[in-house]
Amino acid sequence: MATPTIPNGEEYFFPIIYEGNGAGQRVGKFVPFTDNGTIANSCIFNDDDSPELSRTPSSETNRDTFTLSFWIKRCNIGSLQLIFQHGANANNCTQFSFDSSDRLQYQQVDGGSNTDSLVTNRTFEDTSKFYHILLAVDTTQATEANRVRMYVDGDEITSWSTANYPTQNTDTDVNTTTEFSIGRQLSGTAYSPDCYFAEMNFVDGTQHTPSTFGITDTSTNRWIPKTLTGITYGTNGFRLQFQDSSSLGDDTSGNTNDFTATNLASTDQTTSSPTQNFNTFASFNSGTSATDGNLIVSTGTTNGAAQAVAQSGFGVATGKWYWEVKITTTGAGLWGWKDDGSAGGSQASTSGTQGGGNFSGALSTGASGQYSAGSWFIDHRYTEEVNYTTVSTNDVLMFAMDLDSGKGYCGKNGTWFNSANPANGTGAIGGCHRANGINKFYPCAVRSDSNSVGEFNFGQKSFAHTPPTGFSTLQQDNLPETAKGISGLVWTKNRDAADNHQLYDSSRGKQLVLASNTDGIESTVVDGLQKFLKGGQQIEDSDAINTAGESFVSWNWVANGGTTASNTDGSIASTVQANTTAGFSIVKYVGTGANATVGHGLSSAPEWVMTRIRNAGSVAGFAVGCTADPSGFNNFLYLNETTASTASAATWNNTAPTNSVFSVGTSEIGNYNGYNMLAYCWHSVDGFSKIGFFKGNGSTDGPMIYTGFRPAWLLIKRTDSSTGGNWSIIDSTRYPANPIGPPLLADSTDAESGLSSITMDLLSNGFKIRNTLNSNNNSSGTYIYMAFASNPFVGDGTSPVTAR
Repeated sequence: MATPTIPNGEEYFFPIIYEGNGAGQRVGKFVPFTDNGTIANSCIFNDDDSPELSRTPSSETNRDTFTLSFWIKRCNIGSLQLIFQHGANANNCTQFSFDSSDRLQYQQVDGGSNTDSLVTNRTFEDTSKFYHILLAVDTTQATEANRVRMYVDGDEITSWSTANYPTQNTDTDVNTTTEFSIGRQLSGTAYSPDCYFAEMNFVDGTQHTPSTFGITDTSTNRWIPKTLTGITYGTNGFRLQFQDSSSLGDDTSGNTNDFTATNLASTDQTTSSPTQNFNTFASFNSGTSATDGNLIVSTGTTNGAAQAVAQSGFGVATGKWYWEVKITTTGAGLWGWKDDGSAGGSQASTSGTQGGGNFSGALSTGASGQYSAGSWFIDHRYTEEVNYTTVSTNDVLMFAMDLDSGKGYCGKNGTWFNSANPANGTGAIGGCHRANGINKFYPCAVRSDSNSVGEFNFGQKSFAHTPPTGFSTLQQDNLPETAKGISGLVWTKNRDAADNHQLYDSSRGKQLVLASNTDGIESTVVDGLQKFLKGGQQIEDSDAINTAGESFVSWNWVANGGTTASNTDGSIASTVQANTTAGFSIVKYVGTGANATVGHGLSSAPEWVMTRIRNAGSVAGFAVGCTADPSGFNNFLYLNETTASTASAATWNNTAPTNSVFSVGTSEIGNYNGYNMLAYCWHSVDGFSKIGFFKGNGSTDGPMIYTGFRPAWLLIKRTDSSTGGNWSIIDSTRYPANPIGPPLLADSTDAESGLSSITMDLLSNGFKIRNTLNSNNNSSGTYIYMAFASNPFVGDGTSPVTAR
């Protein structure tokens, strides 16, 4: 067999399974940054300590114009947290903060009242990443929206819960000879942030844009720090890099506008930063909690098992990893790791079987019930107890996971239990037997009965002991690279609840969503998808894509990295983002209401076209045209309905697509006069994708459909009848082994558990039907399908990919 055009299908199409955390996260394969500028340090602000950096300027300067840029990794959320106040007191000041709903807010406070106030609709609850936040003020601007501007990760905030802009030429309290307080209320100890601050820059007299401080990494599409040059800081400007642990308020701008540090110690300096982000904790239940940068974990005092789990973004499925825990209170806690195969998934909730004791391997620091002090347990089964040694206050536990060989290790104070040598692979004590390159593993802490406290170190500070040779820290740059491209079309569905399917694409842009199962217009979800990334996407806390404790699947098609081009091949001008290698394009155009053609940007004629009205009323959902339909583009189907294929000259003008254009008729579903339209276009690519049809036989020995690859994703629809005519989506990520489990339905909100199983096998070169359901194998039924591969039948061109 010849080497296929696309030897690695995951470069162009990939499914993702993830657990919602109800806050914000990066889903997919966490890939390292390509650094432009390096940020070496950050400073931990622990709210329990009431930390503060303060300075009182000696001279008043420009009160109208300034810029504040900083990177922040949040820890504790859900409370009012001040970033800065500048003024005479808390009732007369300019302030910037997170409110109790985790929204950013800028306020001018005079006499205890907010005279100017801007509060975002978007919330900021992701504790796994460093946000870049830019506040740029210039009250002299004639346009009120330009007087106070906020940017997050390079994107300007334009959606506001409150938008009371300053009047033109309003004087703020910034740059007056009153106190500038970072992290604490003026003349008080309230409202401290709980976070990491990194690379904080204040510019006196200039309103900057994000490009001064950051840049988009074109290889991953992330917003990253840049090397800072050419900044004129002005008289009261400063730069806090937190590079001197004995003087965390040291100004390195050249102005020597140093800040006085209060309740900040040298140990609050850390090497975790936007360019070398280390793991922390984020998921807690039943009283477990973390402080001091989410690194000191308390398992709590309530009886019964509960757990704290490290960040899901740092879950690892392969490789060798090392971390330490200094036990400061022994208690009846267990310290080790868990994996996705344990009940509760990556971020366990507080209910049902998702309780805290679901670990893969853990060491008990105190006796409680079935748990003996100083014993190692595997998979929450005390029958597999192995006693090693007791643990005392200030002992340092060492953990090492070798997921490539499925071995786990634990030790104390420089000595590995069982006389192990992780570097040589000897003396493993278990807990990694579910390592298969798919299940992800996470550090965790588990309460049994009484409180236990441990201080985690993932490498953001110096280790007490030398890691075994070949073992890495849980830091973003050490995580494995991915060959996956930047997501262009993201189709997400909640597997556990009846939520709408959510379709985002990088041509329309972030936060703009359409549903496959409904009609209606495009909606803006400010807490929805924020970035289309290499190997995945960045999301906030929208319930439809990130409900805590619920499972989601995301199907991703790679387009052209978000870069579009004008296309005049058709009678209607279009804007196209095309991946000609993978046979996929995203097309935007404005309807005319008359028979017309639209350029699609592909090198071959599309075999599958879906059109949708973006900004009209509830007219229709996606209209689907398919060459595999026996009636071809003389007919159409609705993606949100079970109806049979319907004849309609008004939809595609009875004309099949060509190598340069697809045709639209007079129907509103594909050509609504004066309205914004959208089309997704695909054609088959040998070894990667296949669009076709088959006839059902009504037998448990159903037809075998040849595709030339093992499908990673499959969409099937009966065209000749509405009986059993759902749009069934099958993928090998949700169910990697045959027979394949329940589908999800593109035309329905149904959760996965409420659906009948479609029994079929995904084979190395196609799929085999093994039931008699109308939805995919009626004896008289005609079915169209679209399939995408992870790998072609010949694998990388030399080794066939096998069925499972």
